[in-house]
Amino acid sequence: MYYSDKLGIPKTDPSLWRLRTTELGRETWHYLTPQEAEHEPQTSYVKYLLQTKDFQAPAEEKITSPFHAAEKGAQFLELLQDESGIFPCQYKGPMFMTIGYVVANYYSGNEIPEPYRHEMIRYIVNSAHPVDGGWGLHSIDKSTCFGTAINYIVLRLLGLEADHPVCAKARKTLHSLGGAIKVPHWGKAWLSILSLYEWEGVNPAPPELWALPYSLPIHPGRWWVHTRAIYLPLGFVSSNRIHCKLDPLLEQLRTEIYLPRQLPYTSIDFSQHRNDVCGIDLYYPHTKVLNMANYVLSKYEGWRPKWVLDWINKRAYDLILKEYHNTEYLCIAPVNFAFNMVVTHFYEGPKSENFAKLQARMNDVLFHGPQGMTVMGTNGVQVWDAAFMVQYFFMAGLADLPRYHDMIRKSYMFLVRSQFTEDCVDGSFRDKRKGAWPFSTKEQGYTVSDCTAEALKAIIMVRNHPAFADLVDEIKEEDLFNAVDVLLNIQNVGNFEFGSFSAYEKIRSTLLLEKLNPAEVFNNIMVEYPYVECTDSSVLGLTFFAKYYPNHKPEVISTAIERAIKYIISAQDEIDGSWYGAWGICYTYASMFALEALNTVGLNYENSATVKRGCDFLISKQLPDGGWSESMKACETHSYVNGDKSYVVQTAWAVIGLILGGYPDQEPIRKGIQLLMQRQLPTGEWKFEEVEGVFNHSCAIEYPSYKFLFPIKALGLYHQKFGNEPIV
Repeated sequence: MYYSDKLGIPKTDPSLWRLRTTELGRETWHYLTPQEAEHEPQTSYVKYLLQTKDFQAPAEEKITSPFHAAEKGAQFLELLQDESGIFPCQYKGPMFMTIGYVVANYYSGNEIPEPYRHEMIRYIVNSAHPVDGGWGLHSIDKSTCFGTAINYIVLRLLGLEADHPVCAKARKTLHSLGGAIKVPHWGKAWLSILSLYEWEGVNPAPPELWALPYSLPIHPGRWWVHTRAIYLPLGFVSSNRIHCKLDPLLEQLRTEIYLPRQLPYTSIDFSQHRNDVCGIDLYYPHTKVLNMANYVLSKYEGWRPKWVLDWINKRAYDLILKEYHNTEYLCIAPVNFAFNMVVTHFYEGPKSENFAKLQARMNDVLFHGPQGMTVMGTNGVQVWDAAFMVQYFFMAGLADLPRYHDMIRKSYMFLVRSQFTEDCVDGSFRDKRKGAWPFSTKEQGYTVSDCTAEALKAIIMVRNHPAFADLVDEIKEEDLFNAVDVLLNIQNVGNFEFGSFSAYEKIRSTLLLEKLNPAEVFNNIMVEYPYVECTDSSVLGLTFFAKYYPNHKPEVISTAIERAIKYIISAQDEIDGSWYGAWGICYTYASMFALEALNTVGLNYENSATVKRGCDFLISKQLPDGGWSESMKACETHSYVNGDKSYVVQTAWAVIGLILGGYPDQEPIRKGIQLLMQRQLPTGEWKFEEVEGVFNHSCAIEYPSYKFLFPIKALGLYHQKFGNEPIV
């Protein structure tokens, strides 16, 4: 029973929810009337997710061999695939996304429908810390001032009363952390829009920076894509001091989120609290350079003439409109979407066409689940999961079985539809994207290197299998060539981490910009960085492409692969032989990808000291039960930290790395496979055990499809190498 159920918090009827999708992977949830529901059956995925009684799992079987286990897992996964070819899932974990959705709607006067409000309340309540009732940066974090303040405010704005036990407990924790006066920069901005904090207490982010010459390293167009996408509208909002009209609820909140000794609200000198941040939140403290810059810029904001503000407003808003055009109004992610929505309401008004198009898109990031409804980290993981499924079914040997051809066809066609077919509008500070793939959907509009490489590999696999000969012409070779060109353009060939691949685009500016990082709760957000996993995936895509298209830029591709392999080898830890993972948890995840990339160029345990050390590292972390376990704390501390028990996904990652690395002793690999099979239910399902993903070193995020995808791959690879003798 969930905590919200114990407290009697209202919930909706699970049988009335429907997830509607499009061929391009858009996912939106709808709550129907009983009459409407009769004419629109629930999909098997929705029944599975919402745990309805009429979900029909595959028949139970006694699973005794690795390939049988892979098949049974695939049978279950088949029920979770949408007709569009995607695998919808609740890509959740961050606890700072919903505040933007709620604030943007509250500021705009949009009423959030009751079913959504009830389920959003349930999710936040069910994610509260079990001891102190607060919230952190993510769902498994300790309580922080930021997480507790913003989620408390969201609950109140959604309709939970101040004297409700959840609010009373959270308010006590918030006060123990210093009250809302100590929330980090983003929190101060959201509170200022709500008139719960004053803008003079928020460090500036002047949009005038966009008017600087692009040749300057500090130009925002050179920042990391998420950072520049957020600080463009945030600079607009803060410079114009945009805020809600005070109403009775907001007046009441002013008395709740601050300590009694800090009140009355009107007595607080917010200008003295720009840099006042709770110590438990301060993952990345201010540098002296940033404090000096904030001081100078705050003085400038007080001097800025209105004509300058009007001029820069127009310039900044033109860039926001380009973001709308490039992303079909989705924007890169929920945080900048919410800020943009506030800006457009302020600048154009609620009846403008642009605001209407934002309203039509705002629910694309909402996702429902058994704990309730939340705002995801982006609008999904559609391309990423589909590319993995196609690949892993081939690598596991499942693609040779006709039963799974329809699954592969659906995801293949989704990947074909998801490739970018046009570049961004001029002046967007965006690289060429035609031919690339995104993380989620084509409409979201942002190139990601590893997603491009993994999708490219998946498509080539299908095009070169005789069972799918009729699909060859669904995508042209020229489109594949375009994908390779985009990949090559993302490789870093400058002075920093030569040969590496970044996530969205190559590094554009000096890493010294990190000294101006204003976010306080994240590290490494100011510029693009090199990533082992992105480099590994890019090698996988390029080596597979070169195998089937040896005449297309052979020297250029060969050089790019060689440079990337050298980077991967250089990125290995000199002491223990591991690789640090920036997008998964953590050393296990990155080591798996690194060993697979090295395998593609013929390096293995016997002929490569790097591979030997990587495999030995994984073996050193195996637990007595045969499994592997790594905690989110490893990402934060940059050192391997075991979790509470062995985890299925982490065990699969380690087994994959060992098999592809050519580890000579079968026994530890067999023990890992045994654990995967023991954890599998007779229906083929694996249950969620622990968060698998991370970003910016400090925020955990779930990848619900991983618990199927990687065990299937591990089991299939084991079968291919060692046979199918019974294990369990």
